[in-house]
Amino acid sequence: MRKLIGITADVLFETTPVINEKHADFVPRDAVNAVLATGGIPVSLPHLPADQVDGLLSRLDGIIFTGGPDIDPTLFGEDPVPALGLTYRPRDLFEVALAQHAVAQHIPILGICRGMQIINVALGGTLYQDLASQYPSDYRIQHHQQAPGNLPTHHVTVGPSALQRAVGPHPFVNSRHHQAIKTPAPGVRVVARANDGVIEGIETPNVNVQGVQWHPENMWAEDPRQRALFQAFVDRLN
Repeated sequence: MRKLIGITADVLFETTPVINEKHADFVPRDAVNAVLATGGIPVSLPHLPADQVDGLLSRLDGIIFTGGPDIDPTLFGEDPVPALGLTYRPRDLFEVALAQHAVAQHIPILGICRGMQIINVALGGTLYQDLASQYPSDYRIQHHQQAPGNLPTHHVTVGPSALQRAVGPHPFVNSRHHQAIKTPAPGVRVVARANDGVIEGIETPNVNVQGVQWHPENMWAEDPRQRALFQAFVDRLN
């Protein structure tokens, strides 16, 4: 039986030309197609009050946390720095609760870019609010690429892990972020880094939690390694 996979929805803050409404929820089509291509059934998850999370989880086999705006730093004990971008606290609160309840109920989750970051925050970790002003290394690479988003721009080193079995030890990835994990959450293992040390992949020992900093949903149709990442996630639901 095909598994139901929730995909967290982003929010369009501009008025849509179709229904002339602000705050429309949407799920990235590339993520939907990746789930369909690897045997899952995608289900859109617009943000809801946190007390409704359990009702969602009783119907889902797995969850993909997608990209989107910055994460409210008060959720990891900090006030916003000047370079913090757009945040949307209602989505943050929903996804924190969703990640916490999914982990407690042993429902596999996969985080993509912001999705990896919100999982880390939900489990007790912290973030760099802005890499350019806060990251300590003198050697930095372009983490918010100027190339088209479906094209790779930098390499990642992946240590022995389930992630490495899917994408290999040195995948060539795309990159669209200016926040990143600072302190990994307790129980979460860092399994991949960029050449400047920025964390690019995390897992728990049982691989019920996995996250990547790049956007495999934009590359899976052309890169078998990125497709393998989604396939491995769907296979873990069986």
